Amino acid sequence: MSKIQLSTKQKQVASHIEGALLVLASAGSGKTRVLTERIKQLANNTKRKILAITFTNKASEEIKERLQEDSDILDRLFVGTFHSFCSTVLEKHGSAIGYTELPQVFSEMEDRLKIIEDAIMETPTLMQRYNAMDQKQRNQFKNNALDVISQIKREVILDEDLEQRVDDKDVILLYFNYNELMTSMNAIDFDDLLFLTYRLFISNPNIAALYRRNFEYICIDEAQDLNKAQYMVLRSLTSDEHRNVMLVGDPKQAIYGFNGSSSKYMDKIFIEDYNPVIIKLDENFRSARKVLELANKLIPQSSSLENVVIEGLCEILNFESVEKEANFVVSKIEQLLNSLSANDIEGEVTEDRIAVLARNKYVLLPIEAKLKENKIKYYYKSTIKGLSFDSTSGKIFNLALEVKVNPKDRLHISQLLRLVDVKNQQNIEDIRIHCSNVLYQEILTAIIKLEEDGSNFKTTINGIISKLENEGNFTNLNDNELRIAHIDLCEIRNHWRNYEKSTQTRTLGSFRNAMALGQTFQNEKNVGITLSTVHVMKGQESDIVFLVGMDDLTFPDYRAVQKGGLEMEQEKNNLYVAITRAKRHLYITYPSSRVMPWGDSKPRTKSRLLPEL
Repeated sequence: MSKIQLSTKQKQVASHIEGALLVLASAGSGKTRVLTERIKQLANNTKRKILAITFTNKASEEIKERLQEDSDILDRLFVGTFHSFCSTVLEKHGSAIGYTELPQVFSEMEDRLKIIEDAIMETPTLMQRYNAMDQKQRNQFKNNALDVISQIKREVILDEDLEQRVDDKDVILLYFNYNELMTSMNAIDFDDLLFLTYRLFISNPNIAALYRRNFEYICIDEAQDLNKAQYMVLRSLTSDEHRNVMLVGDPKQAIYGFNGSSSKYMDKIFIEDYNPVIIKLDENFRSARKVLELANKLIPQSSSLENVVIEGLCEILNFESVEKEANFVVSKIEQLLNSLSANDIEGEVTEDRIAVLARNKYVLLPIEAKLKENKIKYYYKSTIKGLSFDSTSGKIFNLALEVKVNPKDRLHISQLLRLVDVKNQQNIEDIRIHCSNVLYQEILTAIIKLEEDGSNFKTTINGIISKLENEGNFTNLNDNELRIAHIDLCEIRNHWRNYEKSTQTRTLGSFRNAMALGQTFQNEKNVGITLSTVHVMKGQESDIVFLVGMDDLTFPDYRAVQKGGLEMEQEKNNLYVAITRAKRHLYITYPSSRVMPWGDSKPRTKSRLLPEL
């Protein structure tokens, strides 16, 4: 295994073995490298397991890739998100809090909104209000209700404390009805994964103690984005006995406050609870001097310039209109691509080394139009992927699989019945018997034949795919429907292949939950210029970055300006994140006028957050 050179401060982190540790790692300080090296050191120090919690599935995969040369470490390492860790805990020990079977994770918003609607209908006072609303008001009401329920769970408000913490009695009734409906279907949502794991640990100290013994060391990445539920899971797991906990993060990059996260759990509460050794990583091994100088003007002393050797480029440019701003960005991109090389950038300048960032996607639309016009490849960097199938056949396979692993799932049984046009049947076999479509029958037969451990999953789905490839088997379907069905079923097969690689102990139920948690998606190799909002770009960087739409009330967002206080602090952090995505060149642009969505043209000024160069 190749030896990675660490700086003195990085070595301090990697070699810290016993006791709590807080690593304040500024942008570009090599925290992923340090985290990986520390895991190697810890693995040499113990034969027990190590728990590494990341913010995204992609970050988990990156750590695994860096450790892939050492199978012994990977065998003793659980690396994943809080949600994936909690899913594993509930899968093994959910029976201790009443889940006799593996709970099914409802990941789709549409499913949860339907359950909210059912819960409203079981709350008479809410039902009267709801029935008096028009459709737009009903949709808003359901979304607000779901937000409140999520907030209760993220704040870890236990049932016995609800009346003291929540004023509206109807909301409490709705919360209970929603949970009862979910429980009756042996289902949980994303917020439940954390909330129920916390409940499990505090009500069953022996189970928490089991995990403390299993995991001698705990490492948590991006800790500035912890919310209360995540922190309380950590506290309930470690109790006051376990002190080998490391948090690593950067308070200046805390931008997920809207999801209940706060840097206070890392830089205040963790310090009070664990009394950690604190190490600051303020060296920058990523960004050029000009970029860091601007970041330091925004947040003083955020990055050390002492060891920065690459000068780089940073410009702030004003244009008369949004159109002229877009023209500059795209013409500059063309110039950089045609020149093949640029100052302070090693190697050829290619599309995949350039990103265009904005506060919101709306601001990127003129750039996208101009890129299309000039035939320059681009893609939108997406956030967490969700399951979606375009063909009815793909949807039927997915729904039938949900019902197969969870026969109590009334919600998806009703959806399945509608898709196959069958009335009032309660199990897959009866649905298959009454279904008249030959392809749908084939899919339902395949689902029925699946073994619980998935040992025949590939051969079963390959059988359907093979029949689809011989179109004569399904003459009642048009070519386009067959083609889309083929794509969807091949995609499901890919999910299974990725799941197989990630686990030794396989079940259909854990496969379904792994798909819902986004753990079975193949990392895509996108081609072209990256278009991204600042939030989605977090944790990634590019050699050349264009930060567009830096006019006031666009960035910072006008709603944050109205609210002030914490909202504006978040916007400042957003800008810091945006600036530090640039490794070598940073072009910041803003227009002097902007056409509003309703058609008016308004004068704009430079963002109040943006420092002078």
